[in-house]
Amino acid sequence: MLSIVDLARGADLFHGFSDADVESLLYRFNGVKKTVSKNGIVAHAGLEANRLFVVVSGRLRVYEKTARGHQIFVREICTGEVLGLWILFTPEISCWPGTIVAAEPSVLISLDMPVVRQMIERAEPAMARFSSNVSKILAREFFSAWRKMTVMNAPTIEAKIQMYLMGLNNETGNTGVVKIPFDRERMAEYFGVTRPALSRSLGHLRDRGLISWRKNEFRINF
Repeated sequence: MLSIVDLARGADLFHGFSDADVESLLYRFNGVKKTVSKNGIVAHAGLEANRLFVVVSGRLRVYEKTARGHQIFVREICTGEVLGLWILFTPEISCWPGTIVAAEPSVLISLDMPVVRQMIERAEPAMARFSSNVSKILAREFFSAWRKMTVMNAPTIEAKIQMYLMGLNNETGNTGVVKIPFDRERMAEYFGVTRPALSRSLGHLRDRGLISWRKNEFRINF
């Protein structure tokens, strides 16, 4: 079984640190290993957000409640990502805005958020590299959020699908062939539609010759 230091060594948040530095940071951050079973709750909406969670394996899903009490899928947090970074740099937000659930068995490293914040604010020498790693992770999260916002602004499900696939194609060298990172159920959640509605829209696009697919590999013709 891997130790917490071994787990942290492979995380982007600790990129560039020696084993001794990783061990020291984990000690100072009150780092602990947390194992979560599928559908286990990592954090509840409305409760105090006082821990950062580094996802070293597995996937988490963030859900928020509508005014009518329905749960809606907001985003997925995959291996290598860190839950809570936006709150780390926005101290006026003290509670989790959504409920975080493990989409599959997951292993996390939990860090004391107030301690991390204090060390960054003090600009300790060891934190310069750490802050640089945080900036890179936040930049990826911002790009992911920007891409989803662009997709969700499309007027129809078919337009959303085309926008999403076109974005992936642009990022992978305009080959005309892209692989989506999730199954149909998660794809429907991403677009905020039902599975049958997604299937109908995919079928319409295929019948018009605009897309074809085999499992998760899509070929686009638009």
